[in-house]
Amino acid sequence: MIFTTEPYVMLVASLPHVGTLLSNRTPPINQVRLEQRLKELNPEDRAELEALRSLLSWSRLEIGDDDAAFVTRARQVIEAAHSETLRAAVSERLEIRTLMSALRRRHRGEDAPAPGTIWGYGRYVDTIRANWATPDFGVGRAFPWVIAAKEKLEAGDAQGLERITLQAAWDSGARHTTGHEFDFEAVAAYVLRWSLVERWSRYDATAAATRFTELLNAAFADNAQNFLEAT
Repeated sequence: MIFTTEPYVMLVASLPHVGTLLSNRTPPINQVRLEQRLKELNPEDRAELEALRSLLSWSRLEIGDDDAAFVTRARQVIEAAHSETLRAAVSERLEIRTLMSALRRRHRGEDAPAPGTIWGYGRYVDTIRANWATPDFGVGRAFPWVIAAKEKLEAGDAQGLERITLQAAWDSGARHTTGHEFDFEAVAAYVLRWSLVERWSRYDATAAATRFTELLNAAFADNAQNFLEAT
């Protein structure tokens, strides 16, 4: 008999292959069944996964959060996470969101956020602010898709922009969770990939185009919530 120290062999084995992002018409498992499977996580892991999911899912954002409140909460959740792998994966997802927020702000003609303003998350906030007039915000090496995203935004191609940002999130997660097969990180990686597939599968180009236009034309008050509207 072969023994393994991996804690979630049976759970991971029960999850159908998620495939690739843009090839999926529907998620490989529905949400109800996925949530049932996740009950097999131990309480500590389940709580950590739910906290991290709350940062990445639009439906789980806390009502009343502005940019500063969200970023503060994100820092607290990520710092409290036990998994170094997931801290890095979720941090990069929020950095992608920060970059998308910057693209939208600049496209609306807004100036760079004032120094000291809490408007985004991660390693590149100051670089982006300092390079506001540069097409790639000075982060093109770290995020090679940023120019393509800028072009889609300027062309009003909502679906094309969605494809780029979701694929960037997918690729980021894959990089960080490589090598995890039957552990907590593997389960969390599956859930995060599933959420991207689910979002893409229910994507409606007409509705997205309407939302895209609304985002560009909205008149924002002092708390613009630019960061919260991104991927």
